[in-house]
Amino acid sequence: MANSETISVTPKYLIGSVTKLTGLSIDVVRVWERRYGAVRPVRSSGGTRLYSDADIYRLNRLRRAVECGYSIGQASKLTEPELDELIAGASHTIAPSDPYRVTRERFIDAVKTMNVVNADQELTRAATLFPIGEFVKRVVGLSFEEIRASRARNELGLSHEKLAFNLVHTILGTLLRTYSPSVNAGTILLASPAGERDELGVLLASVLAASHGRQVIYLGTDLPAEEILLGVRLTNARVLFLNLDSTAPRVADELASISKLAPLTTRIWIGGAAADQYKDLVARANWVLIRDLQELDERLVK
Repeated sequence: MANSETISVTPKYLIGSVTKLTGLSIDVVRVWERRYGAVRPVRSSGGTRLYSDADIYRLNRLRRAVECGYSIGQASKLTEPELDELIAGASHTIAPSDPYRVTRERFIDAVKTMNVVNADQELTRAATLFPIGEFVKRVVGLSFEEIRASRARNELGLSHEKLAFNLVHTILGTLLRTYSPSVNAGTILLASPAGERDELGVLLASVLAASHGRQVIYLGTDLPAEEILLGVRLTNARVLFLNLDSTAPRVADELASISKLAPLTTRIWIGGAAADQYKDLVARANWVLIRDLQELDERLVK
């Protein structure tokens, strides 16, 4: 194992190189640096942060500690020898091929026993460690697929799903407020029409959009068509994203109203578990069908 005392402290790496050498996203590096003092990069004469080999070494050790289940708040207070000792002695240390799966398993296990503290810690750790897009898609999104499948098999109850959602709602709401829109970012308004009461899908889509620098207008669920379109007009939204998780008759009527009254300058994207059931309307109205969070993530890049 490398001796941290012999590693160069000469500042030379830009943030982009740091992400490649550590596997951490830019957002995570900055949060660890500013909130926890994990590393202290030097600024160049032009004000650019520069990181050293010692910074890279420490960030990699911190990442490993977090993957072992420790919070970044705990790990960032330790010296390099203490970090190495902690990692080596962790009884549950794993070198997982899929750290997202491990996080989901820990979160769901905590939900099963209604251990709110552990479940919340897993979500917080994952939101700090993983890129936000991957956290949304591979931790939260897939966790709820598993939770709902378990409910269908009568292995979990509605109370378990409600508890999980309340924890997720809190952390996603915090993340949504974290991002500032990019300069000249297009506005995207997100909602579910009247008759749709499942908030998870539209909330996940909102956080994804915010992470891509979009100006996000999050209206929530169960909104009549006229209210959604009022929001579109007042904000001059470039995109309207509608999340659909049911095929209730009222939903079809609401979509028909939106197709007739929506401004021609606003693109309409349809996503959610039941979105594919409305593909005929999507085709007639020249809307965009978004089949899953990965497809939404890719479209938001464009």
